[in-house]
Amino acid sequence: MALRLLLLALLAASASAQGRLAFDAEILDLGRIAEADGPVERTFRFTNAGDQPVRLTSVEASCGCTTPSWTEDAVAPGEEGVIRVAYDPAGRPGDFEKAVFVQAEGAEPNAVTLRVEGVVRPALADAGERIGSLAFNHTTADAGVAPAGEPLQTAFQFANAGAGPVRIERVDAPEGVEVASPSRPIFPDGLGGLFVSVADPAVLAEADAVAFEIVLHTTDAEAPVKRVTVTGRVGPPRVIPDGE
Repeated sequence: MALRLLLLALLAASASAQGRLAFDAEILDLGRIAEADGPVERTFRFTNAGDQPVRLTSVEASCGCTTPSWTEDAVAPGEEGVIRVAYDPAGRPGDFEKAVFVQAEGAEPNAVTLRVEGVVRPALADAGERIGSLAFNHTTADAGVAPAGEPLQTAFQFANAGAGPVRIERVDAPEGVEVASPSRPIFPDGLGGLFVSVADPAVLAEADAVAFEIVLHTTDAEAPVKRVTVTGRVGPPRVIPDGE
């Protein structure tokens, strides 16, 4: 009877013996990073706080912009391992939060979800043409040639490179010019744009040349009034081949 109880106790102890992943942190805040600086790498560190070796069998990110690498060998009790995560901010301005899914063999729990978060400062904020807090991809847009009878269209993009939100309160443009602008505030490191359309550019043309100014009235304390220019030309009517 005593031998049977001893065997049962040994089996129970063996069944309960396992590794345990203890991470220093399960969320890494990358803070503000610049899109122009390229990928940023940070490291999650963990300790095997159990009494059996553990091995990471799978580490996958929720987005192709996030690339993990990790300790592939078994981690003995009391030893440390790492998961390195590289985040590529290219083309991803603004706030982000990405998940990293971890699976382990011999650990309890055997699955952990880590998170990487931060804010990407768009490249345009540093490289654009500044008017106060807003940095534009250009302050003069060449809309090209519009065939007679067709609209002339172009666009501006801008980033808020300042410290506070900026709202466009009013847009002044010549009669016949439509300007679509953001209705919401543009927060720091956020992007916005203007879409400009002239239904009949011939009305504004002088010797087929078109040039006009758009005035933005904003809440930007640094430069409340911003001016951008659109140029273009009115060309001959589009020729449609017979049979089309």
